[in-house]
Amino acid sequence: MKQFSLRTMVRTVFALAILLAGVAMVPYVDRPVAALEWRMMAGVYAPELSVHASEGAPGSQFAFTGAGFPANKPATLFVNGRYLGRVMTDGQGSAQFVVQSPSSDMAWGHYDITMEVDMNASATQGFHLSSEAPLVWAPDGFAGPTFGFGLRLPE
Repeated sequence: MKQFSLRTMVRTVFALAILLAGVAMVPYVDRPVAALEWRMMAGVYAPELSVHASEGAPGSQFAFTGAGFPANKPATLFVNGRYLGRVMTDGQGSAQFVVQSPSSDMAWGHYDITMEVDMNASATQGFHLSSEAPLVWAPDGFAGPTFGFGLRLPE
């Protein structure tokens, strides 16, 4: 029986590694090239959170849209660092929700809303409550649960 040299064994190991790397990509054959970015493979996300209005009177409703989060996962919502509620992301990693602000005149100030999925995906967007601002409502047809919070002065 022929004995393999060290050089032949190293080449064989490299060839197997390359072959197995190709086999590992088979589940991604039908995916568009844009979807095969390193962030997806590494579990790193670049989420964004947007709000339809940045200022309103106390008692306003602010419509938020999150995008770029992990798909089909529960997202935890916080207002100024305190628990507000949970919402599920859809198959594209998006979610919509409405925040009902307190109606008291003592609620003036800035509020930061944070949407977080696990520890790798978090985004924050804020709104300001002012006595000079008009009362703001969520846009017609905006789909998503509504979360309210009690009077709490901004930190």
